Amino acid sequence: MNKSAFHQLSYGVYVVSTWDKGRATGCTANSAMQITSAPATIAVSINHDNYTNQCIRDTGKFAISILGENSNPGIIGTFGFKSGKDCDKFDQVEYGVKEYLPVVSDACAYIVCEVVDQMETSTHTVFLGKVLDADILKKDEPMTYSYYHNVIKGKSPKNAPTYIE
Repeated sequence: MNKSAFHQLSYGVYVVSTWDKGRATGCTANSAMQITSAPATIAVSINHDNYTNQCIRDTGKFAISILGENSNPGIIGTFGFKSGKDCDKFDQVEYGVKEYLPVVSDACAYIVCEVVDQMETSTHTVFLGKVLDADILKKDEPMTYSYYHNVIKGKSPKNAPTYIE
């Protein structure tokens, strides 16, 4: 099987964030999608090994910061190649708080959700979230995973669903 075929699926690049006992935390994700428009429901897939997974379970809420093509690519590395258990990722990235959740300021849009259900796979949890708030932060094209790989020349961290050794 040629796993590179999975890179042809359309993905975005997101920072999924929540709180860790009052401290903002989050991780880079490429698996987020709209499930329904009424009621507005979003799904995100977070690796069991990502500290953010446990923090979303604890808080029952998450925010998705949708990165744009002009967002600082360093944000992806900050949230994708370090653990929030070991460092405060938001110390290095400007953010605001929307509906009581941290949102990356350099994103083109955000969506804030309350967890309404979840599904476990062998490696990831798919969290379903009822949308509490969403807005555009700046005019920019949303960054696709293809853009991240082909233009920015980014790599996938080991916990990413698209990681190829």
